[in-house]
Amino acid sequence: MRLLSFSALLLTSLCASADYSTHPKAAGLIDELVASGGYQRAELVALLRAAQRRPALIESERKAPEKTRTWPEYRAIFLQPDRIEGGVAYLREHADSFERAEARFGVPAALIAAIIGVETRYGGYTGPHRVLDSLATQGFEHPSRSPFFFSEFREFLLLCKERDLDPLTVSGSYAGAMGLPQFMPSNYRRLALDFDNNGEINLWTPADAIGSAGHYLTRYLGEGRDWQRGQPVAYPVDLKRPETLDFNARRPEQRWAELRDQVSGLPAALRPEQAVGLLSLDRGQDQEYWLALPNFYSIMSYNPRVYYAMAVHQLSQAIASAAGRPH
Repeated sequence: MRLLSFSALLLTSLCASADYSTHPKAAGLIDELVASGGYQRAELVALLRAAQRRPALIESERKAPEKTRTWPEYRAIFLQPDRIEGGVAYLREHADSFERAEARFGVPAALIAAIIGVETRYGGYTGPHRVLDSLATQGFEHPSRSPFFFSEFREFLLLCKERDLDPLTVSGSYAGAMGLPQFMPSNYRRLALDFDNNGEINLWTPADAIGSAGHYLTRYLGEGRDWQRGQPVAYPVDLKRPETLDFNARRPEQRWAELRDQVSGLPAALRPEQAVGLLSLDRGQDQEYWLALPNFYSIMSYNPRVYYAMAVHQLSQAIASAAGRPH
């Protein structure tokens, strides 16, 4: 995808419904990107004028299903026969890429498939929104997460210049995530791989998406908190006094020795120093409890919501079972 000519940018800007080039935060962004050597000032002004204001995307972000539904409602979206069967077919169709990714990163092929399955139905739906509009609207106007999205808007513009992408035509999610594995621009720049070795990183192609998703789980968090090869993800458990416990942290903040007197039904032995966390999933009238291990939080690096990570985990198990793979 090639960058449009400057004249085309100006023509597009004339049809825009918003002009972010006059926003108080725009001047600093323009100065920074011009200083980086990649953009001309007039080119950036034209892009900011071309960005469409889409306030409905902010509402979509704030009302995402993982924030508003019970666990059974959320689980039902993804643990469907067609999504499981699609994962098995995707594993078989791209067996070489999955085998290489699992061998290199230690992330099970079925789990990588589940991520792509949850994110985009194995590439069937990568998002209809122009990323320029999504990130400009969220970055300039989101009431609580504007700094995050503004940073991603900057990263998107840098990505487009680096990868020779046309910022007026790249599409993705309401949050600005792109490609089969739905990477945000900063992670596209930092973690995406040319896994088919064709000289181009393209997350709309299966091989690059598969390899990049595996790489993401082993490089995103750092500091020894990334995916642990051969280790489990989480176990369903019973708790003696759940009202005394803490749940749903973003990291495994406790040790097994601190919790083992409270937990029953664990099907495996754990070391006393094993890092763990407790999960509570709202079933409407009651709660479902799980003991999460570090690999669960590695999945959460993709989306920091417990329901999301659990859906990926359970879909991966269902895909592996249907494909006759260990899980």
